[in-house]
Amino acid sequence: MAGVSLRRVRKSFDGQTVIRDIDLDIADGEFCVFVGPSGCGKSTLLRLVAGLETVSGGAVLIGGEDVTAAPPRARGIAMVFQSYALYPHMTVRENIAFGLETRRARKAEIAARVEAVAKRLELEGLLERLPKQLSGGQRQRVAIGRAIVREPRVFLFDEPLSNLDASLRVQMRIEIARLHQSLRTTMIYVTHDQVEAMTLADKIVVLNAGRVEQAGAPTELYRHPRNLFVAGFIGSRRMNFLPVRAEGMRDGAVEVLLPGGGRLAVPVAGEGAQAGEALTLGIRPEHLRLAGGAPDLAGPVEVVEELGDEQLAYLRLPDGGLVTARLESGTAPREGETGALELPPAECHLFRADGSALGRP
Repeated sequence: MAGVSLRRVRKSFDGQTVIRDIDLDIADGEFCVFVGPSGCGKSTLLRLVAGLETVSGGAVLIGGEDVTAAPPRARGIAMVFQSYALYPHMTVRENIAFGLETRRARKAEIAARVEAVAKRLELEGLLERLPKQLSGGQRQRVAIGRAIVREPRVFLFDEPLSNLDASLRVQMRIEIARLHQSLRTTMIYVTHDQVEAMTLADKIVVLNAGRVEQAGAPTELYRHPRNLFVAGFIGSRRMNFLPVRAEGMRDGAVEVLLPGGGRLAVPVAGEGAQAGEALTLGIRPEHLRLAGGAPDLAGPVEVVEELGDEQLAYLRLPDGGLVTARLESGTAPREGETGALELPPAECHLFRADGSALGRP
């Protein structure tokens, strides 16, 4: 096993920089997930770690060894792709064993390791089948098995579950989590799926336009986003953002004027805001509550989505903005009625005009 370090890594294509001086440390045995919008550079960064792309500047270290100029086969990595990349004319057994055979491992060793991997991934009864005889989930398990059998120092996953349907994604996510728990090998995983990132990762790295916006534990990014971009990106239901104006400071809280004229004192840590400063207030749909008294926000309910155990209510505010509230099933106002919401101050985030977050207690 080995940790991975990136030191001012940069990548350009035809004079256009797509990875911008990234510094990052991934600890030995850590499960690190790269997330970000399409085109942010997350797959390119993974390929730079793998050696499938050459860096334009900086250094890649694996296990403390500089592998910047090393070919993929010399880096001690194994990669699982989105497309499975199985050989269609080979059986499951042959696909899993292929990497060991190219390294000229002994036949007895190959057979033993293939059997062990097949048992771990519940593929024992499928070893003589061809890929075309397998389901999507089974094919992905074979691709993962082909990586495991090589006993790499680092596993790299490039959106491995995006071709699977919802139920299979859940099953495979659980299997990958169990695999990491048992192997404790460093894993770097690229995904656009918020649930995958939050549930699998020890560390999430949020990328935007080739830069790291924030890196940390899932709960850290969820509770303490560094800026407006991270706040809007992390969370399976997007954070609500409201334009507000600071009225001043009182007892460690910024008093803000809400859309519709209400006022709210939001606790902050460190430097506060000046009176009259334009801010953005963020609050997640799951933190909004139905108001028992005078509401902080009110407006007509345009749509209610029934999700069985919960409802999503969409309220139109006086300034034209739309707010999403996740409410307990059966409690949401009906469409066309007025919804009245309370904003718990401790669950609110404040952001300056440049997108940077005010500290939270």
